[in-house]
Amino acid sequence: MSTAGKDKVKFYKTPDAILQKHSRSTTVVAKKSAEDPLFKEILDSQVKFAERVTKWEQDTVVNRRMAFNHYFGPKAKKS
Repeated sequence: MSTAGKDKVKFYKTPDAILQKHSRSTTVVAKKSAEDPLFKEILDSQVKFAERVTKWEQDTVVNRRMAFNHYFGPKAKKS
């Protein structure tokens, strides 16, 4: 899906398959880099922080897809 405005700039959602491959590649690089004790300490700290923050985010941030579908989706009532 892409969108283009008056300046003909297009935006594309990165496919999930590419994002998943990126995550796997990052994990491999981080594992190898963690042989350095300082890198490992920093990485472990960042992972703990990311886990805590994303759990909070998933519990508190409301997904807007339902509202979007209600107002603009294929079954939305047109005014």
